[in-house]
Amino acid sequence: MSNFTVRAVQRADDPALAKVPALFGTMHAEMAEQGMGQRLAPDGGRTWLDGVIGGLERFGRIAVAEWDGEVIGFAHAAVKLAPEHLGGGRIGHVTHLYVTPAHRRSGIARALAASLHEWLRTRRVMSIELQVVHRNEAGLAFWRSLGYAPELLQMRKH
Repeated sequence: MSNFTVRAVQRADDPALAKVPALFGTMHAEMAEQGMGQRLAPDGGRTWLDGVIGGLERFGRIAVAEWDGEVIGFAHAAVKLAPEHLGGGRIGHVTHLYVTPAHRRSGIARALAASLHEWLRTRRVMSIELQVVHRNEAGLAFWRSLGYAPELLQMRKH
């Protein structure tokens, strides 16, 4: 029996949002171990959150996962427009999805993704895209299990 709930954050003053910057920082530390070259700026989690909360449920969705009242995961998606040369339609972009290691493999990530997918469906996107750090084998397998397939390889020179 699972003790978690997943819900969309509707307001910028939702107390669950206070936990997201720390989770964001932990997520980025894991991504660095998996090969991501760009590093999170000091207080980068708070900066990111401040940038997305103004568009809650209009331009983006933040979903949080809670286990017995504790925030143990979050996810974010946004809607953007494809360039005109590619048809200019709406595209969903899953920007982040994170679940604490102790709560993985319990359906939480799948429930967070479902919350984002449902919201994006109501926004009539023509496709959904996301990025996964190249050495994140568990993440790649997770997204493939949801029907995603590799399309582009992003490369960076430092």
